[in-house]
Amino acid sequence: MPIAMTKDEWSRIERWAEGNREEQEVARRRDYVRYLNETSREMTKNWPNSLENVNKRNEELRRARIEAAERANSKFYKRYVKRKQEEQERLLHNARDTIFKNKDAPKLLLSAVIETVIQKERQEQIKFKQELQKQKQEQKKRDDDEIISKAKEWHELMAIRKKRRFEANKQHQGEILEQAHEVSERSRIEYESELNLQKIDNIKAEEQMDAIRQFETDFKAAEKARIWSDMQRSKNEAEQRQREKQARDDLDQRLLAVLTRARARTDHRRRLTEKQIQEERLQVLQKISESLESGDAARESEERRRLEAAVREKEAAAEARREADIRKQKQFKQQRIETRQQFLKEQEKSLQDFNTTRQWEIMNRFKNAELYEDFKEKLREEKARKVQQYREDIIKQWHERDEREARARAELRHFYGPRAEHELRVADQRLLAHARALADEARAHGRPERPLLRAVDRYCKMYRLYAMPDLPASMQEHFPHYAPEDRRDGLGHEKANSSKGLKYEQGADDYKRKGPANGLQARQTEEVSLPSLAQRAGGTNETTS
Repeated sequence: MPIAMTKDEWSRIERWAEGNREEQEVARRRDYVRYLNETSREMTKNWPNSLENVNKRNEELRRARIEAAERANSKFYKRYVKRKQEEQERLLHNARDTIFKNKDAPKLLLSAVIETVIQKERQEQIKFKQELQKQKQEQKKRDDDEIISKAKEWHELMAIRKKRRFEANKQHQGEILEQAHEVSERSRIEYESELNLQKIDNIKAEEQMDAIRQFETDFKAAEKARIWSDMQRSKNEAEQRQREKQARDDLDQRLLAVLTRARARTDHRRRLTEKQIQEERLQVLQKISESLESGDAARESEERRRLEAAVREKEAAAEARREADIRKQKQFKQQRIETRQQFLKEQEKSLQDFNTTRQWEIMNRFKNAELYEDFKEKLREEKARKVQQYREDIIKQWHERDEREARARAELRHFYGPRAEHELRVADQRLLAHARALADEARAHGRPERPLLRAVDRYCKMYRLYAMPDLPASMQEHFPHYAPEDRRDGLGHEKANSSKGLKYEQGADDYKRKGPANGLQARQTEEVSLPSLAQRAGGTNETTS
């Protein structure tokens, strides 16, 4: 690839390529500059207003502000996250409670609670109705007695009020007559005073009108006098302007006359001066002509001498010019020879530089080809490495996907297997605990418990929480491996005895006498149990059946 550069630049490159050592002056200058920089840095290290310290202080302040802002943001974010977590937990608790209460079984208990409340309210309403009827009868008796007594008092009050009204009307009539006399007298006095005031106002109005008419008359007279004086003054001013104009015209006429006389006098003097000058010129010419006639011979000899001197000077100048031309031609020839030699040297040097540059380009071309081959080899190696890495990543992802799918299958089995069973058992226990709490509350408030016990019995039948019954005698011979120990009570996997049933605190006989299992019993390992509620539910079941 050709490179275009000047001769000085190529010489500088050659000098730089010839020797690897730099000049001592450049080295000394560089060391001196480094020494100055270090000294200046040491000197300004402790200056408070130096650029470096100011920038460092500003950077420290900026970092402090950023750290304070980050701490404030982190503190706010922690409070925000804590508040959001609390709100989320509260919402989650409310949602779980809402979801629990929106299920069929809690709704069944809710309807049972509502039924207990309705039954209690009906009993209270019957009592309240009877009490209201009793109070109505007593109130009716009291109202009748009160009406009779109030009627007597009213008649007496009306008689007294009638007498008082007559006396008050008579007194009021007298007061009205007196007020009428006072009003008429006051109206007469006001009318007379109004008439007097109107008369006074009319007199004052007449006086003001006379004053206004007098003012208008005086004003018109003053206005006429002012207009007349203005007209007189304008007339005098017009006459004054006319006189001034006439005086200016007279002055212009006199000035024109003076100017004309001065111009005529100037022309006369100029003509006299020209005439004098012409006469003096004629006299001078006369004298010159006389002097020329007397000196012609001397003048001719002097002219001849001057002509010969001028010819000699001209020949000498021509000879000098010819010699100068010869010297100049020799000098031009020598310059052309030197220029040609310099051109030949430059051509030789340019050919040498061209050969050097071409050799350099060839070397660079070979070097670029080697570098390109190395680059392609590195690309092939990089591609092979990436392919191998990609293969390893694919295999790794394949194993990870298999592990993830196996883990997901295990989690799914756990979710729909033991976890689902555990959730069902927890839900059953929670519902039964809720039912026990509702029954305790109904008992505390005196409401009937039968709807709640009936709802619990229905729930146990619906979700098969009762213990499995014994097989009929006709089927026992076909299922010899079926044993009462294999039955389940619905709330756990505990084995139950078909002959004895589930044992509670009351004993096996009480359990059999009060009815079948109602599903509220639990395994011995579980803490939550409702024996009393289960017994009451069983008794209710017997009664309903």
